[in-house]
Amino acid sequence: MSKQNFQKNISENFNVHIVEDHNDALKYIYKEIGTKRIKFSNLTIVHFDSHPDLSLPDFNADDIFSKETLFENLSIENWICPAVYAGHFSNLIWIKPAWSEQFESGLYKINVGKDIKNGMIRCDSRLEYFTSGNMYSPSSDLINSKTLNFYVCDFEQIIYSKDELLVDLIKTSNGKNLILDIDLDFFSTQNPFLQMFKSVDDYSVFKNVYSNEKIDRLDSDFDIKYKMFSDKRAKKLDQIKKIFLDECTSSNKEIDKLKEIIKRDGIDFEILHLYGSGIDSADLPHHLSSTEELNEIFGKLENFLKIYFLDILSRPGLVTIARSSLDDYCPSCQVNLIQNKVLELIKALFKNNVNKINHEY
Repeated sequence: MSKQNFQKNISENFNVHIVEDHNDALKYIYKEIGTKRIKFSNLTIVHFDSHPDLSLPDFNADDIFSKETLFENLSIENWICPAVYAGHFSNLIWIKPAWSEQFESGLYKINVGKDIKNGMIRCDSRLEYFTSGNMYSPSSDLINSKTLNFYVCDFEQIIYSKDELLVDLIKTSNGKNLILDIDLDFFSTQNPFLQMFKSVDDYSVFKNVYSNEKIDRLDSDFDIKYKMFSDKRAKKLDQIKKIFLDECTSSNKEIDKLKEIIKRDGIDFEILHLYGSGIDSADLPHHLSSTEELNEIFGKLENFLKIYFLDILSRPGLVTIARSSLDDYCPSCQVNLIQNKVLELIKALFKNNVNKINHEY
């Protein structure tokens, strides 16, 4: 079948939903499921983002089945795993730019379930991304688990060398089982917490105060050591908060220095503490792309869509786009330019397959 005939023979075109905060994309994914434009389960997401967005929300797993409660409690970093637990997402393909280091490239299997001890949504991955944020539970403690196949791909590598596993995942998920999800901070991104500080040295003080110990995920006593780590971490965070709220005195020079910096520069401690509570050794990416770099990335995105969609006669059943500008992840001075170019590419490459572009912000 030729590409031209393929375009004509698509019976159902796809919608594009553009949101500001990335977690709001889930509302429109659910809406598309409800109208049967995409499938209910076994969905694959091709996720262009400077961040994996795989954190788990700190609430009861049963609340995931109440859409109103779910949407009210989600945030930009934790909207994917609840939909895994709900039985919708099976495969997540994270296309990461060169400046993102939260996960190494490769295939990971992550079980997401309900912890029988506390009822919370947790996963069994021992990777630091999950353990540092208290998101881990042993497999034996999880019930109603769903498996997420998490494939991390380096954008540069898969452009210059065709990835056959990626081809297979997209090809087998073609149409109603496939979501193309693009966060505009993929192209240019900021670390908003770094920007709270007047210098990198001040930010380093913050990181030192909140730094975590590492646990070898292959350690035979991992679960025992993780419990000790979690208890110690909770006490440390509680102590930091009490010191900053002047409920107790400090004997830690780094904490005292951070307290001075926050007071001097008028930094919101509650926001900073929330971020610090789950921090790991992989810092949030920070790379402001130049105009030349942006044009290069746009060209590579076009090549990606040709190689991994058009050349294998595949198309998404839905496209979601997150602007991520009001939370300072995608630079506000660049977001409109990036959005216009991404839409231009989608309309040019998929032509008559685009049903409607919805600006939901």
